[in-house]
Amino acid sequence: MRGEIWTQPKVFAIVLICILNFLILCEDRENLKLPQSWKINRLLWEIFLGIGFIATLASPEPWRSLFGQEQMGDGLLYWLLIAIFTLSNNLLLRLHPELARSQLQGLVIGGVILALSIFPQAIDWRIDYTATTGQLIQSNILRSTIFQNQQPIGLYSHRGHASFVLAAVAVMTLVGWQWQWINTRLAATAGILIIPALLLTQTRAGILALLVATIYLLGRKHYKLLVLATLVCLLIIGIATSTRQINNLPLIKQITSDRVDLWQLANYRISQRPLLGWGMDGFGTAYSYVRPGKKITKVIRLGDFSFDYQDENGQIKTAQLPTTKAHNLILDTTLSVGLLGMASYLILLGWCLWQVIKSPYRGLEAVFIAYLAFTFTWFECAQFTHLAWWSLSFFGVSHCLEKTAP
Repeated sequence: MRGEIWTQPKVFAIVLICILNFLILCEDRENLKLPQSWKINRLLWEIFLGIGFIATLASPEPWRSLFGQEQMGDGLLYWLLIAIFTLSNNLLLRLHPELARSQLQGLVIGGVILALSIFPQAIDWRIDYTATTGQLIQSNILRSTIFQNQQPIGLYSHRGHASFVLAAVAVMTLVGWQWQWINTRLAATAGILIIPALLLTQTRAGILALLVATIYLLGRKHYKLLVLATLVCLLIIGIATSTRQINNLPLIKQITSDRVDLWQLANYRISQRPLLGWGMDGFGTAYSYVRPGKKITKVIRLGDFSFDYQDENGQIKTAQLPTTKAHNLILDTTLSVGLLGMASYLILLGWCLWQVIKSPYRGLEAVFIAYLAFTFTWFECAQFTHLAWWSLSFFGVSHCLEKTAP
């Protein structure tokens, strides 16, 4: 299963980081103080998780809501882990601000490793760095269930996932260079590897996310460079769009890779359970239980990519899930935890962003801005969402190493 190969190890790494954070915090517990901003952040997390817990109990598929779909992995337990990760890392940085530089540099090194893993796959798509690498079950499908058109994936289960991570690390590299936490030579080396790897993923959302975050960071001071970069990115996105023909779809569906239909499906299913949604990671649940113009189907089994149901004649049939996400942050969150959960999530995001902007680490919020741009046509996933929340874990931190102001 893709989740066992690519998702669970990353989640396990976050668990280990949280444990390490707690061990360090316990050693310095005499100096540990809980500032007001941290308490407010914890309260906002508790509200969001509380609504998610109620949505899980009310969900037709509570176990799926608790654990999430196997590849996406962003069930209630994952969001509890992200809350612990964000809050514990914030306290850690307050006690040991010198770790901020090490964390950023470590993530940039990880991004370089990811970029290096992309290039061999661009040459031979059968490389997936698993125990069964190179083995096929069909002419265009690897034994690890990766399709040829999903490569290059790097160290993730889809090229789209890898593209966001590359874009996020490119933003971190720029921020680290502005702060003089990364010298010019290393920043240039990282950029020379990361940017081509990002282009090789041929994922428009990743390129757009990097462009939006770069414009946010550099602003008017470098408008000539940004105009050129924007034109180049739009050209690349246009070429990728025009060469990706999907069943002769209308222009708007061609541009969005047929996301429009998914958004319409999501809107209809949100209207069925508007307040609390269908449970965490709820698109698959909502899709299998609601059919437009028909009565609610009796679902016998909901799998990761298909479901069994009983039709009006009492016959048991199997249907495929077209996707596991609505491919839009607002729609997916509202599907999962309803309007109440969506409102609490937006308040949490807004508070964290504002606190980072007010802190000495202003500029790092650009990573999350890239994430917001990316998730306009993609989604949250346990393979990479923790990177965005790492940038928000700097909320309210008032001490930092000496750096050049962005």
